[in-house]
Amino acid sequence: MILGGAEGSLWDITGAFASMARTLNNYTVRTGKSRYNKKDFHSPVFKAQDLEQPDASSPNEESSWLNAASIYQTFDVLKEVYRPGEESGWRYFSSAKKIAWKTGTSFGFRDGWAIGVNSDYAVGVWVGNADGEGRPGLTGTETAAPILFDLFSLLPGNSWFQIPYGEMSQVAVCSQSGQRATSLCEKPDTVWIAQTGLQTMPCSYHKKIFLSADKKYRVHSDCEPVSKMIEVPWFVLPPIQEFYFKKINFGYHPLPPWRKDCTNTNAVATMDIIYPKPNSKVFIPYELDGSAGSTLFEAAHRNPAATIFWHLDGKFLVATHKTHKLPLHPDQGNHLLLLVDDAGETISRSFVVISSKK
Repeated sequence: MILGGAEGSLWDITGAFASMARTLNNYTVRTGKSRYNKKDFHSPVFKAQDLEQPDASSPNEESSWLNAASIYQTFDVLKEVYRPGEESGWRYFSSAKKIAWKTGTSFGFRDGWAIGVNSDYAVGVWVGNADGEGRPGLTGTETAAPILFDLFSLLPGNSWFQIPYGEMSQVAVCSQSGQRATSLCEKPDTVWIAQTGLQTMPCSYHKKIFLSADKKYRVHSDCEPVSKMIEVPWFVLPPIQEFYFKKINFGYHPLPPWRKDCTNTNAVATMDIIYPKPNSKVFIPYELDGSAGSTLFEAAHRNPAATIFWHLDGKFLVATHKTHKLPLHPDQGNHLLLLVDDAGETISRSFVVISSKK
């Protein structure tokens, strides 16, 4: 439910949420097949008699491309979005209403909106200036969302959508990656998912590794007898994902290092380049004093004690330890960045600089 890069009025967006809610409300299972009104996906209509009524002869849009299971799972996630202010503790009250809600803020804080829906009502709130002038702090969460929840508190009813089991399947998913579980996943969760989710790949982050008898080092058959190796499943993230993930997940365990007498087989990459991205076009601006600026290149390594040796276009630059960041100001044109760690692993990245020094 992310909106961006396209125009949308409050009328249109609220109508889309209401139509999805109707799809769920109309959902039934008959003779083993899922059935619901596929022509009930449309813009809102005015109920006041003195307002212009829509042309009843015009057919409503077919909505079969939005199935009930996918809509329910989306709403179930939006229901858990953190609520602002006094609504933040809503889960602790049995009388609290379950609401799937979403906010948005236009560029320049020109306006903010909030949309909420349950099985009874869809509510849309827009906050802003009629002339489109921006205001600091004019965001959907801070301005429109409180009004949204105030309106829901005035509306009767407190019902939520029924789970469309006919379009869902119960499967085991990895508790760490969220992907379909494999035999390597520990403590998998059993959840209901849309049947199209059965086409997704199984967990790709749990891998089988072999450790020494003391479980401190990784080994392989060239340096350790097979009878002494201990086989264990391990949750392994790519270097860049691991770099960010372990900062806020203290229970994450990085891969153990290779034992000194065991050569790294490079089965799992130990480092990666965060910036620049592959085939990047880098623009390096000038500073206010007219001097050439620089761009910050960054790398991630699984081993926090590793040393990385930086090379640009075949020339050695510097070695970094622990924190692998390096400001550079290469000339305009094509360049090749090569990184080598103290274990001999290498990685390279091509990029283009589209600005030059004076």
